[in-house]
Amino acid sequence: MSIRQYRLTDSLIFAVILAVFELILHYALIGYSGAFTFSPLVPIVLLVIMRWGWQGVFYAVGDGILFCLLKGLGWQYYVSFGAGNAFIMVLLLATKFLGKEKIAGKWYFSALFVVAGWFLVAFGRTVVAACCGMDFVGTLVVQLGEPSSLLSLAMAIILILVMRRFDGMFEDQKHYLKRLDAERKQKQMRDSFGDEPIEIDEETMSILKRRNDLE
Repeated sequence: MSIRQYRLTDSLIFAVILAVFELILHYALIGYSGAFTFSPLVPIVLLVIMRWGWQGVFYAVGDGILFCLLKGLGWQYYVSFGAGNAFIMVLLLATKFLGKEKIAGKWYFSALFVVAGWFLVAFGRTVVAACCGMDFVGTLVVQLGEPSSLLSLAMAIILILVMRRFDGMFEDQKHYLKRLDAERKQKQMRDSFGDEPIEIDEETMSILKRRNDLE
């Protein structure tokens, strides 16, 4: 499988996971008349950003549109959730300047990465909603303080901290594949060590022979 095929397959899997997750939570909320729920948006988008970079932004926008479709909301919400979710793209700067390995290497950097993503989504929705005529402060308070939003943050932190413990899950996939290839080659070198004969010239043979005679 080529890197392009691997990337396409991996991206499709995460897109399906995000869509199915949203559908399950939506209909579970209706069926059980729950007061609030949580969103899988932040952890899945951050996983995709860590694995493949900028294409994670499309997941954020798509999830916002799907959420509005399921809820039957007005056009202002489509703009607010669609464009607002895209503010998470700011974290691409963190992956560039701080580095993906550093973010994934320490649990507190991973947790801060999640908190930053959650805040950017809430702030982005608020900014876009304010541009559509909604109250900025009131919208921001709702986005940051409602129980569903806080539960989403808690679940996102837990999921990312768990996912980062699985080899290659919370890692740039090009780096991951190169690392696997290097480890495979190193293992082959260790396994074949001593299998090939070593050529010894006549001078070395005479030195070894004299040493054996002296012993």
